[in-house]
Amino acid sequence: MPLLRKLSKKVRRKLGLMRSNDFRKQQKTSERKARFESPLWQRDSQLAQRKYTNYDEYLSHQSSKLSRVFHRLEETADEDLAEFTRRFAGCEALEQARAVLCLGARLGTEVKALHQLGYFAVGVDLNPGAENSYVLPGDFHHLVFASESVDAVYTNALDHAFDLFRLIGEVRRVLRPGGLFVIDLLRGYEEGFLPGEFEAIHWANADGLIERIIAMGNFEHVSARNLGRHRRDEWVQRVMRKGTNCPT
Repeated sequence: MPLLRKLSKKVRRKLGLMRSNDFRKQQKTSERKARFESPLWQRDSQLAQRKYTNYDEYLSHQSSKLSRVFHRLEETADEDLAEFTRRFAGCEALEQARAVLCLGARLGTEVKALHQLGYFAVGVDLNPGAENSYVLPGDFHHLVFASESVDAVYTNALDHAFDLFRLIGEVRRVLRPGGLFVIDLLRGYEEGFLPGEFEAIHWANADGLIERIIAMGNFEHVSARNLGRHRRDEWVQRVMRKGTNCPT
């Protein structure tokens, strides 16, 4: 009988935790929805843009994110490394590249994964933290690298762009002719994902965003695949190529 009561307490505790998690999830979704529907965001038919007073406000806001997520990134470093390694190893088009530039790379877990797979890789981020050997301080709207200097550009941080057109122009500039632009991205707001506190742009749907990027950068579509869920979010990967005759 005491054992049954003990098990019952465990079950009740677990059920209470599940209800608590469900409540927090619902609360977070409500907060995201309210923020996204507020005057803080403006949108056209396919793209939503967060309003900033000026570029300095954007830089300050985006740079502040690391302090909020640093400990979580450290705690999940091994899991994230395994996930990035899986994504890159499964990207057949990337096998033809040797030098890869990672945009918005934070602490550089994706760079580490590329190193393990034999690539030369480096990242840039507005705030890579102190003593980061894998990621340089830098703004992906204003890359310091030479034109036509890398084989591939990778990012999963398009939703943190201030000026998508400027960012795509920089990607095109640094890519060699035939170079690859590899994007991991979340579903859009019409597909069930709402932006959070630090997203600066968001899209109605992933395919619509890729069509816009292809038009902006005069890219050729190479491949598309569903990456599945990583933690609570579902990711997709799109690969594009800079035409061999495209001017920088």
